[in-house]
Amino acid sequence: MFEMNPDPKIDETELYITFSKKLENDVYFLDGLNNLVVCYGRIKIFHSKSGPIILNTELIDSAVRTLNSIKLCCSIGSFSDANTLIRKYRDDLLLYVYSLDVINNRKNFIEGDLLNLNTANVDEFGNTFMDLRLNPKYTDDEMALEAWLNNKVNDLPGKLKFRISFENYMDRFKQNPNITGILSNYGLANYWEELRNKLNDYVHNNGLNYACHNNTRLLDKNLKTLLDNVNTRVSYITTFFLILIIMTDATLISSTDMIDHLDMGITPPEGAQYWIASFIQEYIDEKVIPLHPELKAYLKDKNAYGMDIN
Repeated sequence: MFEMNPDPKIDETELYITFSKKLENDVYFLDGLNNLVVCYGRIKIFHSKSGPIILNTELIDSAVRTLNSIKLCCSIGSFSDANTLIRKYRDDLLLYVYSLDVINNRKNFIEGDLLNLNTANVDEFGNTFMDLRLNPKYTDDEMALEAWLNNKVNDLPGKLKFRISFENYMDRFKQNPNITGILSNYGLANYWEELRNKLNDYVHNNGLNYACHNNTRLLDKNLKTLLDNVNTRVSYITTFFLILIIMTDATLISSTDMIDHLDMGITPPEGAQYWIASFIQEYIDEKVIPLHPELKAYLKDKNAYGMDIN
């Protein structure tokens, strides 16, 4: 009986293998950041009305798994699904930075109590510290974040529910003049808007072409372009995420040298508290610099914690 050879698969081609290796760079970066935050206790605590809530790294872990799903979609030619997942990838990473920013800017205690804090001696400090009262007032962003952390977003009124959205994340980030400077001065704003529109086209299936991209075959003349577009979009989002982390809370990219020396009872090298993890530096050199040659110097000069970006 005559048997036809099965059609070769996309994931067996050199094009796909090259694509996959590039995507793994983003996976490696996010895995490294996740481990850095978890293993060295750089988690955040949100003091909500219902009590303290830990912001862990579930969103980063989810983003890593989304990258693996994107890779699988591309391996079978489902590029509409892959790009729809890229929007989820973007939103999850921005939600993590948004959460960091809200927590870092939360005024946890009543300001008058802080002014009465007596640091003259240990006993007085202890007494006045115990008198600190939690701030009962919450901003709209803080109420929205509390609902998200407690899985109650659907209970929010529309005004607050909107806060858990890409548009609000960007509005909040742009209140930081350093982030606005990056978007406007280094040519990132135009592509960011272009990317937003393109991902929305895939999510809403705005044309026959977007539906056809979910049925891409090996011999499709656009296969390389579709694979390259996924790499470019994912890489840009990951890079912008890192830029936001540096501008929002650069301590998260600290190397472990300071803690490692202290754990071994060794005096840390001078300035070790400002060193950044080696894989972060590598990602900056490989991904951030190509966006704009001067962007690295801007990140070095403008990050709030004076981290040593080489």
